[in-house]
Amino acid sequence: MKKNWVKALLGIMSILALTACGDSEAAETGTGDTAATAPTTVADIQEKGELVVVTSADYPPYEWHLVKDGKDTVVGFDIDIAQKIADELEVELVINDMDFNGLIPAVSTGKADLVIAGMNPTPERAENVDFTDVYVTTQDVVLIKKEDQDKFNSPESLKDMKWATQKATIQEDFLKESYPDSYLQSVGKWGAAILSLTTGKVDGILMVETVANQYAKSNEDLAVAEIDLGSEPNQAAIAVQKGSDDLLTTVNDILKGMQADGTIDELIEKNTQLMEDNNAN
Repeated sequence: MKKNWVKALLGIMSILALTACGDSEAAETGTGDTAATAPTTVADIQEKGELVVVTSADYPPYEWHLVKDGKDTVVGFDIDIAQKIADELEVELVINDMDFNGLIPAVSTGKADLVIAGMNPTPERAENVDFTDVYVTTQDVVLIKKEDQDKFNSPESLKDMKWATQKATIQEDFLKESYPDSYLQSVGKWGAAILSLTTGKVDGILMVETVANQYAKSNEDLAVAEIDLGSEPNQAAIAVQKGSDDLLTTVNDILKGMQADGTIDELIEKNTQLMEDNNAN
């Protein structure tokens, strides 16, 4: 029997998710309705007493919505990392959920302090924000219907695939470059892509392996295709406003400590298990 987790997630996100700030071109270039602000410092954050983090909470186990006892909460190992940073700065953590292509404008205009959303530190994005060191690396895979596993089993079989992926991501760039003649649906939230896949509007979704595995586990009609795309590894880093050197150094030091003592690996394992336990309910 098909599980209802994805449907529940979509319903929650439709209520709680904030709208994106401008179109994807503006999001990637930092143009549009933006205003220059002074770089963010650790002292600024401590003075206001809160660390404002923006994310796109449809990316388990990085970040997603979990409903427990009727209360919706954004959870994930990115959120745990954000909490660790807030604790180190001795401030409250504020999480704002929005479409992925609105994240960089939020930080570049000073409306948020950090982007923590499994974001790849591409050169294009680095023109508008500064990035920490990479804290997680993973690979791209194709999420398909389980019934199509024999149909899509090689790179050649993907040439006529109808695709979906998230706007303003390296997955979108890869598909546009590698499959320029294929149908591509670019969405603000992964839940919309999952809905298109399950309803037959697209054949496959390009996303990182850790996230695809969780969606496949939550929906018995979906599976990860056994295909090596040959795409570049996905690296996740935290984004800060341009020129915020003091904040960047502080966050980097915290991340290095979490990597050195194994905390990040533990958080990934914990949240993967949380996701699996939630899917089993």
